[in-house]
Amino acid sequence: MHNSQFTIHNTAVRRILLSIMTFLCVGLLFAQDFSDDDFFFADDDGIIEMEEVAAPKTDLARGVLFETGSVKIGGTFDLSLTTLTTFSKEKVFKDELKDTLLLPTAGASLTVDARPTENLRMYMKTGIAYPFVTAGNAALMGNPIKLPEILFQSPEDITIPTLISNDMSLRNMFYVKELFSDFNLGQNVAIRFGKQTVTWGVGYFYSPSDVINLTQIDPENPTAQVEGPLCLRSQVVFPGTQAAIYSYIIPDTSLNITSNGLGVMARDTALAAKGEYVIGGWEIGGGAWYKYQNPSRLTATASGTIFNKISVFGEAVFAFDQDTKFGQGTAGFMYNWKTPEITFMGQYYFNGDESAKEAFTGAYGQNAAIAINFGKILNKKVTANIFGISNFTNETTIASAMLNYNPVNELKVSAGPYIMWKDYKEKPVTSAKITVTLGGGKF
Repeated sequence: MHNSQFTIHNTAVRRILLSIMTFLCVGLLFAQDFSDDDFFFADDDGIIEMEEVAAPKTDLARGVLFETGSVKIGGTFDLSLTTLTTFSKEKVFKDELKDTLLLPTAGASLTVDARPTENLRMYMKTGIAYPFVTAGNAALMGNPIKLPEILFQSPEDITIPTLISNDMSLRNMFYVKELFSDFNLGQNVAIRFGKQTVTWGVGYFYSPSDVINLTQIDPENPTAQVEGPLCLRSQVVFPGTQAAIYSYIIPDTSLNITSNGLGVMARDTALAAKGEYVIGGWEIGGGAWYKYQNPSRLTATASGTIFNKISVFGEAVFAFDQDTKFGQGTAGFMYNWKTPEITFMGQYYFNGDESAKEAFTGAYGQNAAIAINFGKILNKKVTANIFGISNFTNETTIASAMLNYNPVNELKVSAGPYIMWKDYKEKPVTSAKITVTLGGGKF
């Protein structure tokens, strides 16, 4: 492969590094006298933990809806407005403002965690997201639009029909994220059946070992829960050890209409198994995935801590069948500088899957992502985030630096540049991004 595929254009590098170093210097200048509270990232497993709320001590307030069990109900609200103004030499400032995009977000999720008996758990997570289905538009809507898909289209071209013509998947804005039931068979075997998010990988921005879930991590929103499949999972633990084995039976997602109703072909069911073992503070895992007429996959994962301070992780995948063989690998780190509340994260990812050449993030070849988060600038009400992601093979990069202001808990204003290189030989697309979060949160 030609060396130019793995070389970052010098001009692009200087622009990114200059922006990041300037922002870092400003942040470090003011990042003094910080405490250790309020680490940024939580809920990394995608399951919302619901806090108890003080209430009158009735049976209902304690969550007792069954004589032998309880129910916990919680959820989230996500409400925000984002504007994106793109600058170019071909337009005057007045026209750029006129073409500013407004991207509203209005969504909510509801979780129900019921335990009617000691041995049975039933869990459901559903939600709704804008644009809402009403009597006037009762048709399938497009998925939420991502910024990389917007920046290279003219505003007049961004319509629902355009999204449909671009083969974007469609879904009703009412959705089911998870719906499963847990129960035990004896002391050492647990069974889960239903739609569920499966955690196989350990990566933060990229996770090639995540071969079961239906969607991949979005590097620009890595804490968002990915879409899991309907599957049957069994877990076997070994008493006296920190080891477990998981097995999965995963029906295909392509429904067929038959005389007996909707169904899938049994031969298209995927089978998977994974083992995990904790030794010396390190979690080691290995797995295998098989599906008819698809490349089989072998996976390996490792995560732990070095120098008692830096969290590190890595994954390796080998995919193979009669016609296809390729490898994938990733390694990354996370360091939380408690005082002055700065978190550094970085990850490298090599993707040997040539079918992913057209993807924008996590594409074929060499990828890297980095994020720096400031938990406090001047005071707790002002925070900042720096983010960058590149594919060195396709020569594409996204970089952003956002300053966040929280005057009150219910209001957050974020603003900063959003810069995108589609080709290092061309000038980047530079935009001003402003997001206002209004209310929302967990309950």
